[in-house]
Formats: sequence, structure tokens, C-alpha cells
Amino acid sequence: MATEVGEALAVLHSLDHAPLTDVLGPENWDTALTERRTRAVERQRERDLPEQWLEQIPDFLDSVPLATDRPRSLLHTEVMRQHLIVDPDDWRLTGLIDFEPAMIGDRAYDFVGVGLYVSCGDPRLLGRVLKAYGHEFDPRELLAHTLLHVYSNLPRYFKDLPEPPEPTLDSLAETWFGAK
Repeated sequence: MATEVGEALAVLHSLDHAPLTDVLGPENWDTALTERRTRAVERQRERDLPEQWLEQIPDFLDSVPLATDRPRSLLHTEVMRQHLIVDPDDWRLTGLIDFEPAMIGDRAYDFVGVGLYVSCGDPRLLGRVLKAYGHEFDPRELLAHTLLHVYSNLPRYFKDLPEPPEPTLDSLAETWFGAK
């Protein structure tokens, strides 16, 4: 099924999003990310992220170049196990539901949900999804998108995902998004 998730995202991201630009925002992806960046620490503080993590966010985000040269894609934004429709007879992926928060942006953004809710921090499973998708992403880029995600909540993720070997965002990126 991991292979099918990667293939499905490759198809979704290849679709022409032009007919949807009038209804799916943000109109300017880079501006939206800049606005989220200014609130990233505050947002995680509101969710009770410990100070040792909060103080790392600004420098981490400043150190991760988010791709500006990739074409924009139609994004689901919440690719998670609960949104996968699976045939119960043969465990094939037959669909993806809940496009309510869909938007147009950088395709890396869709792999936040994949890493958090599909592979759940398992590097081999994420590796299979990315191999089927046909592109690998830098783990630091995916964590940066996690911090900038509209529903970002690091304290909640810490409850469900593997703990990094060191209490740093670089270590966290590799633990949750380092595909093998």
C-alpha cells in the first residue's frame, strides 16, 4: 500500500491545477509560508511545546531553504491513513478522501502528513512511498514544512512518533523524515 500511496500522490501532483486557482489558496504560496513562519514559534507555544524546542525553530527555519523553483501542485495537505480508501478484499488503495483543506503549493508539503500519519516515523515505509512517488525530499525540508503546516502541532506528534536520539530539530527531521 505504501507504493500505491506514492503513486497516487504522483498522479495528484501531476494534475493541472489551473482550473482550481480561483477557489484554492493561498494565491501566493511563498507569501503564505512567510506569514506562517512569523507565527511558527507562537503557534507551537500555544500547543505547549517545551522551550528547548521552541528556541530552535527560528534558526532551523532560517537554515532550511524551501524550494521555490519547483512547479506548484494540487495538494491534499492531510494524507493520512484515515483518508485512504482501501479495498478490504485485497488491501489495494482505491481512493483518497477529505480534500477540504486542499490547496495549491509545493508538493513537499503533502509529505508532512505522509511522514506523520502514514509512515509514522518508519524510515523504510517512508522510503517506499518516496520511491514510488519518484522523488526524495530532504528530511529537514519536510520538518520545516511540518512546522509551517496549517495544522502543525509538535507536542501531539511527540506523543505518537519515535523520539529523536538528540533533542534537536535536525535529529527530529532525520528521525521522522529520513527515508531508507
